[in-house]
Amino acid sequence: MSLHVCILGIDGSGKSTLAESLPAILAAECKIVAGSSGESYRIMDFQEDHMGPKFYPDGLPVSAKLAQVFRRIAKRFVDNSQLYPIFKLLQMLLQDAAARKLSRKYNVDVFVSDCNTLLSALGRATNYLCPAKDGEDSKIQMPEPDDFKAVFECLIDKQPLPPERQSRLLNLGKARLIKNVLRLLRLRGAWLPDIVIFLDISPDQALDRIIRRGKKIDCHENIHDLRQARSMYLKVLEALATYRNPETVKHLDINELTPGETLQAVLDLLKQHKINQKGFRKSKDVVLGTAEDLSTGKLVTKILNYKYLFSYLIRNWFQGAWREPFFLFSRLGRLFLKDGYSAGVMKVIYDRDQQNTGLVDRIFLEYPLHRAVYDRLQILTSRIQQELEKRLIQGKKIYLFTAPSGFAYDIFRPLEIIASRTPDAMKQIKLVAADLDPHQVLEQVLTERSRKLNVDFKFIKGDITSDLIHKRFEENAPFDIALFVGLSGWLPKSELVKHIRWLGQNMQPDGVFVT
Repeated sequence: MSLHVCILGIDGSGKSTLAESLPAILAAECKIVAGSSGESYRIMDFQEDHMGPKFYPDGLPVSAKLAQVFRRIAKRFVDNSQLYPIFKLLQMLLQDAAARKLSRKYNVDVFVSDCNTLLSALGRATNYLCPAKDGEDSKIQMPEPDDFKAVFECLIDKQPLPPERQSRLLNLGKARLIKNVLRLLRLRGAWLPDIVIFLDISPDQALDRIIRRGKKIDCHENIHDLRQARSMYLKVLEALATYRNPETVKHLDINELTPGETLQAVLDLLKQHKINQKGFRKSKDVVLGTAEDLSTGKLVTKILNYKYLFSYLIRNWFQGAWREPFFLFSRLGRLFLKDGYSAGVMKVIYDRDQQNTGLVDRIFLEYPLHRAVYDRLQILTSRIQQELEKRLIQGKKIYLFTAPSGFAYDIFRPLEIIASRTPDAMKQIKLVAADLDPHQVLEQVLTERSRKLNVDFKFIKGDITSDLIHKRFEENAPFDIALFVGLSGWLPKSELVKHIRWLGQNMQPDGVFVT
């Protein structure tokens, strides 16, 4: 079974951001399949992403689609204290149901949820039934941890609610009725996660974060309701620790932590638990490019697959998908199908304005992703040129690093523009480029281009994530500008995290990381 983790906290604690970030980091650090539910749904493993924001190749469960609908409706009625809780509760019930279904479908090891229906409903109910901002919380007797423990026993274990506790609790008859209806619909409305991580932040600091977002502040996002919500959450979690066991609840004080430090602290907490790596499947190693045999016959079979035709091609026809079948008839398209996004294919896309291409090749070059890649180069050229000029004025040696380099257009184009005006400035440049260079063409091309500019250049061939290659890189570190463009989608996540950490340790204090 999956380990279900719930991230809980008052508004402004960063629980949504954390829930979205954890799957990729868990997959990288623990080599597992990890998922999350919240504003979007994510399923990621060590090698690839199965699902992400606006990327659902195998579709979403009906419950997930309905949860997204009710999330939008709840947002519309956020300032209506009568309607908002209803739509929010429906959204969370459906979100929890989707989380369980996705966990089973993708054989997920750890699933992270942004809140939990039962825990959130108990913690936030008083915000809507007797808002602290209206002074109503002082007029009634508030529930205590033992009362919430009785609720767990009532809704989950079907034990009767003691009469002495009913005066401090809502009428649970309706809650039981909702639970039974949900069971008929095959939705589990009252279930508890295996681990709850409570991001504890002072209400004052939480409100400051909310204000700094620069977005509309909801009616319940005020200091009084935030204090009330925090107080109730602490009671609910004390009850849960008693009902289950103390190890179920992890209390994390984040008042002095940055978002990155919070993420690392949560990761350290989860690593204390034994995580079964049942979902991980090591795929065969391939050089960057396509991992499949896409010969013409097999490619035609894939194109004629009903999932491709109806779930993807027709649905995205007017977003540029109509161009894909034409790749078979394009010289450039066939090169791409053979080599994937290799350095040679990227060179073709970058040099599109310098080629005389036929109609079918233009269809390939105008594919939305290829236009975006070309546009990215223009943006990078301008930004890197500005950064280089700013540093060259200081008269110091500038250490540049690009890996994987490909043909390094994003470095050489700005250097050539600057050299055309001030050729002597190139004496201040030290450029280190690295790549697997599987076709044995990059080193010669880049060396010749550097020689024409009179740039001090070094090319290192090999796996840029290996410790041995890192040591060779370090001979030229620390770097002023480091580029890591285009590879992040290909690297296994643990190697990706390792490489980015290495870069962080080998940059100048005022260095610029381009990715």
